[in-house]
Amino acid sequence: MRALISANSQNIPAFIALNKADLQLPFERAIEKLKHYPKMGYELLPLTLKGESLVNQAFTDRLKNKISFIMGPSGAGKSTLINRLVPNAQALTGEISKALQSGKHTTTATTLYWTDPERKTALIDSPGFQEFGLNHIEPAQLAHLMPDLGEFNTGCKFYNCTHLHEPGCVVRAQVEAGLISATRYKIYAQLFAQLSASRY
Repeated sequence: MRALISANSQNIPAFIALNKADLQLPFERAIEKLKHYPKMGYELLPLTLKGESLVNQAFTDRLKNKISFIMGPSGAGKSTLINRLVPNAQALTGEISKALQSGKHTTTATTLYWTDPERKTALIDSPGFQEFGLNHIEPAQLAHLMPDLGEFNTGCKFYNCTHLHEPGCVVRAQVEAGLISATRYKIYAQLFAQLSASRY
């Protein structure tokens, strides 16, 4: 989610690819967690990179004639995806760490790969991350960069409403009415506090 906020701040179009669609129950749980994102305008594409399965055609169509930055947590399958789309890439892949339940950092440098001889479509493989920083974003910008909050961001009583405690806040009213996810609003409040603290 932090990466989507950052992309939005730079007007970079983004979509979500969810790997391991072959694992039915974990995949269904992941889809449930991400159910709010399509409503915010983010396309959600399932992937299966196990064995010799083909990469989702909708996914490859989305990349065509663009330079795309592939990012996500360690162990999500980024390097496997690169190897599937660019057979000569030889990007390193690793196993999930049993102790930490997270991926091992097998990609240690950011690398650009052309997927076609014409060099019209490229993928940028990046090292995995455990947490994505947002210190370049001002706290007052945050609600504008979260589409579900930003939709209601202009009707508040105060022009500089933080959506945390001010009277006449439209965003908080939408949370109470169930039109904005309470979980998403809680994340907003936590991020706002973190960004505010980092300014001092």
